[in-house]
Amino acid sequence: MLRLVNAFSRLRRSAESESGAMTVLGLYLFAACCCLGGIALDISHSYQMRTRLQVTADSAAHAALVRRQTMSETDAVAAAIAIVEEMMPAARYGQVVEAGDVVFGTWNAATRQFTEVPGSRNAVLIDTNQIAERANASPSYLLRIIGLDRWNIVRRSVFATYYPRCFQEGFVAEDYVDITSNNTFRRGFCVHSNGFVEMNNNNSVESGAIVSMPNRDSLVIPNSGFDRNPGLEASLRDAYYDLDVPARFERAMENASNPAAAGFPDFVTNTIVVDLNWRQPIDSTTWRPGRIHRVTCPRDTQRVRISNDTVLRDGVLLTNCEVAFGQGTTAINMRLITTSTSVDSITGANGIRIGDPDNCAPGGGSIFATRGGMRVPHGLELHGSRVIAQGDVSFAAAVNGIGGSSIVAGGNISGTANGDVGYCNGNDQPGIDDRPYFMMVF
Repeated sequence: MLRLVNAFSRLRRSAESESGAMTVLGLYLFAACCCLGGIALDISHSYQMRTRLQVTADSAAHAALVRRQTMSETDAVAAAIAIVEEMMPAARYGQVVEAGDVVFGTWNAATRQFTEVPGSRNAVLIDTNQIAERANASPSYLLRIIGLDRWNIVRRSVFATYYPRCFQEGFVAEDYVDITSNNTFRRGFCVHSNGFVEMNNNNSVESGAIVSMPNRDSLVIPNSGFDRNPGLEASLRDAYYDLDVPARFERAMENASNPAAAGFPDFVTNTIVVDLNWRQPIDSTTWRPGRIHRVTCPRDTQRVRISNDTVLRDGVLLTNCEVAFGQGTTAINMRLITTSTSVDSITGANGIRIGDPDNCAPGGGSIFATRGGMRVPHGLELHGSRVIAQGDVSFAAAVNGIGGSSIVAGGNISGTANGDVGYCNGNDQPGIDDRPYFMMVF
């Protein structure tokens, strides 16, 4: 009887005990945590794949458009797929990009619309895919218990070519651009340096003009410089460009000397080269319009001279000499290419005119390109023309003497324009087969 009472007492105490009551709740909480953790794992995995697919699409699109500039569409597509295979091998991720996923066309920046145009070199669209139709959809884990065992993920990238405005009409230098006073920079014109821009007082910068450098805080101006240079502060931009001036020079030389080049001037009507003596000044009696002229100096620091008031029209001058322009000389529809590396490889006296002052009418512009520097002391006029110098460029321009023109220097630009620096919206620029820049637009 005593044993029965004891057993009953133990049973009652066990029934009344609250020890271990949290075990069941803990199991529920544990299960809930596992579910949330599993869902988080699935979602984070899907976002990881989205990121991987986007990076792959961006890399492949950039590669395709770069290759398309010099390759056929087929080869450019193959280059894009090769990039994809390196980043997301088909053996692991399935066929993320097929040939049909690479589409060339045009990009409208205003409407942000891509239009497929077979044969285009302007833009490319690429989709990267992990989808059920290709049997490579991204797998889920815990969500399989509710029937979601795969994620269909598609990412898109669009790259387009563009030509920075600064290279079309502007002063662009690798080291610095130093501008003095009393200039007006018209809407559309650009002053850019990969180092810094220095500007004195009493300059006016119209709305729509650009003054840029990698860090706008590097701008050098006098005290109260923004007050004394109206429009300057609003024009400032942060920008960096790979100027690649040596390549620009090589393209200018190729276009001026090779009749098969895309930018070979159409005013050259006879491609037989005229050799001139470097000791004899070039004037109207030795210059032959429509021809390519070549002057060879024993050393690249020796100088060939252009006689005063000479008009060099519709021709090409190829030389390794320094070139000195006499007072009042004019170059219209001319290409001057000198491989001289001298700091004074192109120099001039007062009143040099490069290009035709035709108020932005097409034609008449010239191209001066040098592996050295250019220095013009006073009265430079530059109309619808280009200067490409691997060294420094220094000039003092005539009043209202620069319009629709571009100066690109691998060193610095020092200019005292003292006038109205005009803009022609590219209408007056001679071409040199410029290479495009590439930008992700979508």
